[in-house]
Amino acid sequence: MYRKVVVPLDGSELAEGVLPHVAELIRGRDSRVYLLSVAPTLRGVMSPIADLHPGNEERQRIEQKLEEYLGDVAQRLEPVAAEVGVNVRFGRPADEIIAFAEGVDADLIAMTTHGRSGIRRWIFGSVADRVLRGAACPVLLVRAASEPPRTTYQRILVPLDGSELAEQILPHVKALIQPRRTRLFLISVLTTGLGDRTVTLLTSYPPGLQLSTTALHYAESELQRYLRSVAAVLRDQGAIVHTTVRQGPPADEILAHAAEVEADLIGMTTHGLSGLSRWVYGNVAGKVLQGAHCPVLLIRPMSE
Repeated sequence: MYRKVVVPLDGSELAEGVLPHVAELIRGRDSRVYLLSVAPTLRGVMSPIADLHPGNEERQRIEQKLEEYLGDVAQRLEPVAAEVGVNVRFGRPADEIIAFAEGVDADLIAMTTHGRSGIRRWIFGSVADRVLRGAACPVLLVRAASEPPRTTYQRILVPLDGSELAEQILPHVKALIQPRRTRLFLISVLTTGLGDRTVTLLTSYPPGLQLSTTALHYAESELQRYLRSVAAVLRDQGAIVHTTVRQGPPADEILAHAAEVEADLIGMTTHGLSGLSRWVYGNVAGKVLQGAHCPVLLIRPMSE
């Protein structure tokens, strides 16, 4: 796992913030890294390097400039990578990143949540968002920061909802386990969701209060039992595993727990029990991406 890693870069220090994380992920894995720069060919797209279908000479100049830049960056990863490739493309950045990753059969795309512009909304409605929607492989998103990043991934938070869809993150988490060093924090969040109004009505009278309390207690017990079963498998891999069940808005509880345990990484699928692809957008995964202070590893699960 993580033998072919695509790293999109736009020439900014913000985008290069992902490099220490890539170095840590591939260390000792005999991995090939593909450094990729995409020069947009439409006016107004992020990079100012290219503009509106450049002619052959201009295109060659841009390509040479980007190749030289990527060549310099490659030297930083050569000590830990089996091979580092330099690649330049022209077109719409997200489309080219997705197509390139599919072309090389990548098993990870690693990028920062924003690049040259430094705009936080890079996640939503722009390149990273489109890559998340279209990539067939996992995507590691790292928030660009001025402080040196923690890249050891020894404290990993894994949200699970009891579905096979959500569990598809587990093989990727297992690949990061360092026996007796890695701590995994499994969390399930119990939420009444669309049933909030029903619960309010039920709790308006003593019989309803008793019913709803019993139901919530039963659901919490079932989630705890489920997490313990997952934890047992992960402990067999050498991880130190903690489990917790919380109640409330899922994204808020995930972020709060990540802060409490000082997570180095959050690993989760883009959707879970509901199977709704819109989980990423304006819902749990999107809110976690927006609020997380650590990297987030996201995968689009294959349908059950």
